[in-house]
Amino acid sequence: MATLEGALEAARPVRIRPVRNPFAVPHAPGLDGLRAIAVLAVVAYHLDLGWAGGGFLGVEVFFTLSGFLITQLLVAELRRHGRVGVRAFALARARRLVPALVAAVLGTLLVFALVRPVADLRADALFSLLYLQNWHLLIGGVPYAESFSTPSPFLHMWSLSVEAQLYLLWPLLFCGVLAVLGRRRVAAAALLLAAVSAVLCAWQFDPDTTGPAYYATDSRAAGFLVGAATALLWLPGAWRRARRGAVVFDVLGVAALVALLLALGTASEFAADLYLHGGFLRTALVTAVVLVAATGAGPAVSGLLSVAPLAALGRRSYGIYLYHWPIIVLTRDLPASSWVVNAVRVAATLVVTEASYRWLETPIRRGALRRALARARVGRVGAGVVAVVGAALVASAVLALTAPAGPLRPPAAPVAAGEQQRDEPPAPTPAPALDIGVASGAADAAAAASRVVTAAPLGPAYVLGDSISLGSADALVAALGPGTTVDAKVGRQYAGAPAAVRTWAAAHDGPIVVALGANGTVEPEDVESVVRSADGRPLVLVGVSVPRRWQDGNNAVLRAAAAQHGPSVRFVDWAAVVAGDPGLLGPDHVHPTARGRTALAEAVRAALG
Repeated sequence: MATLEGALEAARPVRIRPVRNPFAVPHAPGLDGLRAIAVLAVVAYHLDLGWAGGGFLGVEVFFTLSGFLITQLLVAELRRHGRVGVRAFALARARRLVPALVAAVLGTLLVFALVRPVADLRADALFSLLYLQNWHLLIGGVPYAESFSTPSPFLHMWSLSVEAQLYLLWPLLFCGVLAVLGRRRVAAAALLLAAVSAVLCAWQFDPDTTGPAYYATDSRAAGFLVGAATALLWLPGAWRRARRGAVVFDVLGVAALVALLLALGTASEFAADLYLHGGFLRTALVTAVVLVAATGAGPAVSGLLSVAPLAALGRRSYGIYLYHWPIIVLTRDLPASSWVVNAVRVAATLVVTEASYRWLETPIRRGALRRALARARVGRVGAGVVAVVGAALVASAVLALTAPAGPLRPPAAPVAAGEQQRDEPPAPTPAPALDIGVASGAADAAAAASRVVTAAPLGPAYVLGDSISLGSADALVAALGPGTTVDAKVGRQYAGAPAAVRTWAAAHDGPIVVALGANGTVEPEDVESVVRSADGRPLVLVGVSVPRRWQDGNNAVLRAAAAQHGPSVRFVDWAAVVAGDPGLLGPDHVHPTARGRTALAEAVRAALG
């Protein structure tokens, strides 16, 4: 391994001061500010604030930062000792990250069990602790934006799972490629893999549900890999010695920071371009420029991101991310104005985060856990093992204590037929009149999340919808008459509507009803494509009533399309109907009650004449 050390010394990276922890690098306050921007964007997005529509990209910023910092740690360790102890590296990460994760998961389980019991959370908690939540959500078919009707307080753990999986895989890949190709070729390999990840994201994109492209580790690895390549290619000392470089990086850093802020404010997680044309990769590349400037190459950018309040938030970003979403879910039904509820949520998040930071994260980061275990005469490797095994045992105990008597819920979508309304049973299904089939063909979980309801034989009317139509299928068939087909799928997006309508219209002549838009933004071009696909058939565009930032915009797009295309295209203003009778919606303010299902079906029938 002496050759590897020599190669790294030849590159003359910035000198590292001796530190007690072998896996440590000098602290850059500017990166704390970048962390703060990322976590504030995520929290604002989850609070559904209109100016943070692209806040979900804050996760991509975290991925890029993680790849950068982890690779710096690996390089520092390699320079000191000529090798990387992968097992010790993994245990060092576990000691730092796992205790706060366990505290958040167990605390959430206990609070929800005592204060607001919901559907069984054992599976979500377990997969969060195992850092497999992204695959659990993906296999269960849970779209990220489908967060109505008792969302899981562990939904956000998917990103920590992706990071943890990359923490395990990247050191192995780093050492293997470095041994064969050298440092700069490791950077090239990382960039190549980032491009492959972007291609996989496009390949896995499904316009009906963004889940596969959004959750999968392979499709979300681009940011981490770009950060890793940046750590290998950028030599901080060289740029500090070049005045011209500082000016250049300040200019580039400011431009990249502005571009990043614009993306965090305006991007849409439902836009096909994000998945098909490397949106996550582009975000990572912009973030890489900002983080290079933030680490000292651009003094102005570094100074801006190092201001005390921003840096303080950044140092607490891990705790803020862990605790904010369970608090949002816990308070989602508070009877108060949105700004009051959001103020309570933010205050509670900051209080819990500060407690975690002061009394859990900081002591552990300073070696309290290692010293305690050392006093108990447990070795370094044993410390990590004891921490993880102990956490698992405590978790198992709490899971057992908080488990409901009933069976574990299947890992299906969070909103399924019959689950919308907890205050009343779903409308009965008249078995002799209905033929129910599942397009995917298989599991009961899939049957709950997607079905086609047809009153045999197939007839003229076709209803394309999401979970709202899924729950209203029987009422729609009853109102629209024999032959009506309701093609409904939980979490379906408008981007998939043109193809579905086109396929139907190729074999049928009847009227078409499109009831989509509750789960995300509706793009005018998608609506135009639906109109063209209907090819002159009567078309009803059903508006949405949903407490999300996109309600009014979606209704405006649908209303404008109906006005533009004349009598053959009608608009059902469902929000106006609901405003006149709030009892038409259930507790989640999205899915209709039994009366609401009937009212929705009658409104559609009236629009068809």
